[in-house]
Amino acid sequence: MKSVVKVLGLVVGAIALLVIAALFFLTRLFDPNDYKDDIREAAREQANIELALDGDIGWSLFPWLGMELKDVGVAPVDNPAQPLAKVGTLGLGVKVLPLLRRQVRMSDVILDDVQLQLVRNDQGVGNWETVGPQDSAAAEQGSDASAEAQTQDDGANEPLQITVESVQVTNASVHYEDRQTGQILSLDEANLTTGALIPGEPFDVSFLGLLTLDQPAMRVRMDLKTVATLQPGEQRYLLSGVDLKVDASGEPFAGRAVNLQLQGDGLVDLAEQVAELTQLRLSLADMRATGQLKMSDLDSEPQLAGRLDVAAFDARDLLRDLGQPLPDMADPGALSSVALSANLKGSTSSLMLNDLQLALDGFALQGSLGVADFERQALRFDLAGDNLNLDNYLPPREEGEGGSSSAGSGGSRSQAAPEPWSDEDVLPLEALARLDVDGKLTLEQVTLTGQTIKPFTMAAKARDGVVRLTQLDGGIFGGSFTASGSIDTRKTPVGSALKAQLKGIDSAAAQQAYEVPQQVSGLLDMSLDVTTGGNSLRRWMNTLNGSASFKVEDGALLGVNLEQQVCRAIALANRKSLSAEHGSENTAFEQLDGSFTIRNGVVGNSDLVVDLPGLAGKGKGQINLPEQRLDYRLGLLLEGDRSEMPDEACQVNERYADIEWPIRCQGYLHNAGSSCGVDTEGVGQIAAKLVGNEVQRKLEERIDDSLGDKAPELRDAIKGLFSR
Repeated sequence: MKSVVKVLGLVVGAIALLVIAALFFLTRLFDPNDYKDDIREAAREQANIELALDGDIGWSLFPWLGMELKDVGVAPVDNPAQPLAKVGTLGLGVKVLPLLRRQVRMSDVILDDVQLQLVRNDQGVGNWETVGPQDSAAAEQGSDASAEAQTQDDGANEPLQITVESVQVTNASVHYEDRQTGQILSLDEANLTTGALIPGEPFDVSFLGLLTLDQPAMRVRMDLKTVATLQPGEQRYLLSGVDLKVDASGEPFAGRAVNLQLQGDGLVDLAEQVAELTQLRLSLADMRATGQLKMSDLDSEPQLAGRLDVAAFDARDLLRDLGQPLPDMADPGALSSVALSANLKGSTSSLMLNDLQLALDGFALQGSLGVADFERQALRFDLAGDNLNLDNYLPPREEGEGGSSSAGSGGSRSQAAPEPWSDEDVLPLEALARLDVDGKLTLEQVTLTGQTIKPFTMAAKARDGVVRLTQLDGGIFGGSFTASGSIDTRKTPVGSALKAQLKGIDSAAAQQAYEVPQQVSGLLDMSLDVTTGGNSLRRWMNTLNGSASFKVEDGALLGVNLEQQVCRAIALANRKSLSAEHGSENTAFEQLDGSFTIRNGVVGNSDLVVDLPGLAGKGKGQINLPEQRLDYRLGLLLEGDRSEMPDEACQVNERYADIEWPIRCQGYLHNAGSSCGVDTEGVGQIAAKLVGNEVQRKLEERIDDSLGDKAPELRDAIKGLFSR
């Protein structure tokens, strides 16, 4: 038996020596360079490419089935003058004996000096799109071959095992040009190195490259290191210890260098259609963030879920490091402390931040915020916060700007015509027409232009060119306001509407705060319902229509002394001169109210009522907003000078009972308070009436003296005649 085994061993050894000898002589007798034309023809037929083999083909058979190609070029058959790819050196080898055990053990796969030229032409067609089988017959042939291979694999007892000792791609570059958009992108100095690629076993991966864009001009250097595990049988691919460093510079960063680092672990499970990034750590300049991301339904409609936590950072420093200019702000420390945390939910077309917690310079905001549709830029939010001072983030006031010194009591004394209303556009109509917004903001307190609104609620909706302010509520100047409105950009001219109500507003404080000439004080209630058209102050004033009503209690007309004006009217009727001024600089009242109709910018009123101590008045008139003028007539009923030392010229007796003393306010809106004076025409009519009444009174006295009680019927008849 031993002799038989020995003989068999000798036979096998002899056969092995013969095989090795045959392979040795085969490598010496067979030159693959003689078959370049056949290889090129096969490339044309099978892959629709023009293959350039300018260098020699070197090969070996044992123990490695190896091949090395130099100066290889690939171009589409229909455009061979424009190469798609060039490879300086391509080398790989497969160990022969493991093939007998259905094992493919490859040596180092080396690619050096790789150049890809990808071009999308003016019609949007890429030069790579014609590569591969181009007819149904070729596709069917490929499909049949795949099916046959699959059948063979299914019939085998063991799956084919493939291992690669390493992959090395050095000095690679990719140039992409889109001639439709003019965008040019280049990846240069790219180097990829891996460890042994064994299914189920981890291996190192490192990548270096320089990405260059021309629109905008930017350079991005990338350095990636990770450990990968490939499980093709389970369709699972893992990345552990991902460490990506990015250094970017260029136009977006004003020439500054920006550093970003991303670390974490990754997983792609195609069987479960899930991709995850866990243990995420992100740093951008001095900003630090942690979180995790998960994408599901990869083959249908991918859905994103995750968590993001951003530690407190100085946004001013971050923007400076990113080369972004920051406008001057009233508070030099604004944006110095920002922190954020939120749950992420999204898809390929949307991203929402839910359970949002934002801390900004001591201001806290929570709720939800995001974009429901990227294409429409559909903004959605529902936010609530505590105390926000918006003034801190507005430009600082110039020296001398603000205050109320320019808005004196009673308004301006200038008689000069005001500046006409501007024709400049006020609203960014194009931006408003594109808005897609649905949101609500509630704050405990907000400060704007020096005024505190507490509380504050705002809700708005915008879609298809219509912007609606559905809610605007708040407390200010000791009272409250509520408003709603709309802007319809679809109309020509643009249509706007506003409804507003004010309750218990300190009118003097409001005028002072917004530098409006102070003309009235007191607690104001007001309702307003108006529409207008156009997009300039001039158009708004010319097309203003609607109605309004107001009531002011416990107030005063500032800068106008109606008591003095009425005394002057009485003195004029008495044909006497006042010996002194009467009353104070202002005219106090218990209540002032009225209603208005507005037609094309002209505000009309016929029911103005004022209730003054010892004085009652009513009025009517017009305010012409386009011309910024008013013409108002007041009728006042008063008791006259009731002081201990009354002015004889202003004394009231029974002759003045039920007489309305006329005051007229006529002038520009900016000097309305100082434009009021005695209506001399009306006083003249009153004086004539008083003279007639006095003549009648004296005649009646003489009749009484002459007739007495002797002939009462005759006496009354004569009085009636004079009365008529």
